[in-house]
Amino acid sequence: MDMPIGRVAHTHLPYCLQKTKDGKWLVLNRNYKPLGVTSKEWVDYDNHPDRIAINARTISALRKLAIYDIPDMPDDPGLFFFYNDGSIPTESPANWNRYAKILQLLAGAKTK
Repeated sequence: MDMPIGRVAHTHLPYCLQKTKDGKWLVLNRNYKPLGVTSKEWVDYDNHPDRIAINARTISALRKLAIYDIPDMPDDPGLFFFYNDGSIPTESPANWNRYAKILQLLAGAKTK
């Protein structure tokens, strides 16, 4: 089942986590916008007010559950994805259970 653009899950549930230049993280939706953002306007990740602080232990646990991650590089902050087209959370109980663990870890993060 594809995720149409208009679905709540597409804009209001985490798709990936992008590290910002100050070491905080921004949770992004399937459109690479901060959660809940539905506009097509450009977003400055590094200055967005919804960045979160996540400790190294939680990041390690999230990376183990991630589908794909791009490690931190000097000029390219880290990024990792919670699902892809082959592991959409609403498509199977196993996908949802893995995704629910991600949500549980994110729920403990502190906002900026």
